[in-house]
Amino acid sequence: MKNLFIRLLALVLILSAPSLIAQKKPKMAKAKPAGDKPSISRIEPRGIQNGIETKIKIIGTNLIELTELNFSHTNLIGEILETDETNATEVWIKITASPELTRGGYDLWLKNGQGESGKVKIYLDDLPHVYEEDTNRSSRDPKIPVVFWGALDPMADKDEWEFQAKSGQNLVIDCAAKSIGSKANLMVGLFDDTGKLLADDTGFDGGDPLLFHKVSKSGTYKVRISEKMMGGSFEHFYSVSIGEFPKVIGFFPLSVRTNAEARVQLVGYNLPAESTVTFKANNAGEMELPIDSKKFRSRKAFKVLVTDGIESVEAEPNHSPANATKIEIPGAIGGRIASAGKGAATDEDLFQFDAKAGQQLVFETLAARRGSPIDTKIEILHADGKPVERLLLQSVRDSWINFRPIDAASPDIRVENWEEMELNQFMYLQGEVNRIFRMPEGPDSGFRFYSSGGKRYSYFDTSPMAHALDEPCYVVEPHSPGAKLVPNGLPVFTIYYANDDDGQRKLDSDSRIQFIAPKDGTYLVRVSDNLGRSGDRFAYRLSAREAKPDFNVTLNGANPTVPPGSGQEFSFTVDRIDGFDGDVKIEIAGMPSGFLASTPIVIQAGHFTANGTIFAAADAKDPGAAPLETKITATATVDGKEIVKVMNNFEKVKLGEQPKLVVSVEPYVETETNFVMRSISDTPQEITIAPGQTVPVWLKVKRSGHDDLVTFTVENLPHGVIVDNIGLSGVLIPKGESERQIFLKAAKWVPETDRLAYCQAKQAGNPTSLPVLIKVRKSAAHKVAASEIR
Repeated sequence: MKNLFIRLLALVLILSAPSLIAQKKPKMAKAKPAGDKPSISRIEPRGIQNGIETKIKIIGTNLIELTELNFSHTNLIGEILETDETNATEVWIKITASPELTRGGYDLWLKNGQGESGKVKIYLDDLPHVYEEDTNRSSRDPKIPVVFWGALDPMADKDEWEFQAKSGQNLVIDCAAKSIGSKANLMVGLFDDTGKLLADDTGFDGGDPLLFHKVSKSGTYKVRISEKMMGGSFEHFYSVSIGEFPKVIGFFPLSVRTNAEARVQLVGYNLPAESTVTFKANNAGEMELPIDSKKFRSRKAFKVLVTDGIESVEAEPNHSPANATKIEIPGAIGGRIASAGKGAATDEDLFQFDAKAGQQLVFETLAARRGSPIDTKIEILHADGKPVERLLLQSVRDSWINFRPIDAASPDIRVENWEEMELNQFMYLQGEVNRIFRMPEGPDSGFRFYSSGGKRYSYFDTSPMAHALDEPCYVVEPHSPGAKLVPNGLPVFTIYYANDDDGQRKLDSDSRIQFIAPKDGTYLVRVSDNLGRSGDRFAYRLSAREAKPDFNVTLNGANPTVPPGSGQEFSFTVDRIDGFDGDVKIEIAGMPSGFLASTPIVIQAGHFTANGTIFAAADAKDPGAAPLETKITATATVDGKEIVKVMNNFEKVKLGEQPKLVVSVEPYVETETNFVMRSISDTPQEITIAPGQTVPVWLKVKRSGHDDLVTFTVENLPHGVIVDNIGLSGVLIPKGESERQIFLKAAKWVPETDRLAYCQAKQAGNPTSLPVLIKVRKSAAHKVAASEIR
């Protein structure tokens, strides 16, 4: 019996052992933070409705042991939820936004014992929200207005959202993707219940799509959202708001006057009659339109220009000379190219002004730069509406574009018979007039037009445009209207006072004309849309003033770090105002001890930039943090008066590390092939060249760690002097070599001049040489003391 009891007890112990072991097993503690602060990669959903408590999933790293949930506005409240799904990469929160909080994006971020996460946006709206389901379809037939939130994932995904609409409703379909940080480049289409496409859009004003559609019959409608490039991922998220809500997309006029009550009309969809904003601006500049966000929805804050000058508004109708609106000079007037009605001619506006013979006036539009969709074109007309002739262009060479077409910006072009052309000649290309800046430098090079900011400059207020391969072009000479020209078998072109896009590249696609009145009289300015479009948003501001030639010069590269025994490049850019086209002489004084800057530097007449080099002696000391005593002045003669302007200065000059490459440009002496380190106190070496001649020049390098090939440019040469015959590979010194003979060539017309040039390597930190004095002389025997340049 005893043995039986013992056996039964053993059996009970064996059967109960697992549970006893489990009870004794220590409880697992929650994982601790991995020693780093939290990080948020995304949240789902990204949008919520005011006043509605919403659960949000946060995805990221180190999302445990969180201590705080923070928002950028006190009217957003929330808490971190403890759920079974909480782990290091996912956590749930709930958020409620006050109904009074305005629409828009607000920041949220998390905090643990190690620090704070980065901030992410949560987007707030007062419309009901519907979120995407796995089937890429919403719950059926939601009521509008509504905001749908989804993501195009995977690639080539398309989402469709159904809703009910009633006959007569004016639907606004407003998409948001790029504007809220998404990678999606959206397309939107609206379909009826038969699958018929009613409207579509791929982008409004270069942004996300926006549609407006008047519903013709009640029923079920569908919005299809897709990606232009068929991309897709969780980062291709979007929202689409649909409803009959008021949407502001523009305003008129674009400018108002200070210290006067202004009344600005709002433009958009579903706006009440006479939707205006009335305010008073006290300071010139720009101010945000005080639009009531509770009444109106808009994609952005609209800003109106405020000036101290005359600001008026066109009086319609003003499309004929008889009813042209008077424009004050100086002054500005607001206008717009309004819809003329079905079958009617496209609207255009005429403005009348008086001018004296020889009076120089500047007319300019402000439109695209303020967000208006209009592509303005302005023309100067006689009082009877006939265009005013500006000049005659007589062709002296004919050619055509070869190799490839050019767009409206490219300064580079290749044409036939370029050998017969010269620098500074004008070229006529189907209405556009350019000027030749540089001839081809080798067999794989075209010539270059004058340009500004990498875009070619158009002359006589002609507008830049694209040009096709094999398009004819002509070298032309300008003559006054009415001049008696000797026929040469080539065409003569008449240029009028007209401009579409500013040829100086300062005004984007807005327009500018500098007008010289041929005689006393009354004239007209005509404003139209270059593409023949119209609408309430096609607003512009036309300003008129006396021309005031002037200039401003800017130093680029104000904080150089210069290695000892080497140089670094800087440059100057001139802004030429109202036709000023003369030389600008720039002088640099007071450089720190041990440093040399090339001076003077001349921005030649008609040019926009000039370059220089700052060079450090081999034994130079770092100037430290002490303020520099350098002074830079720019001098030019404007309307017969010498004007001197003090420019922006070098902010700080630092001494760099020992260079791996030192470069030099020198006069060519066949036997002098060794690199000689020269002092900044030495008189600059001279290279003399006669117009129409070619001279050899040495390029040399001293290697101290850079043993590979070295490519070069020679900078700040006088206009008309080029590095000739550079070949397909350009100017280079091969690996293992230390010198190279190159050739400078001067065009026949180059005037006598002195100019400090230098070479620059394109490797090892882009070092420059000491400046060398290029002297163009008709007679090589003519000498100028080097002291005149220093």
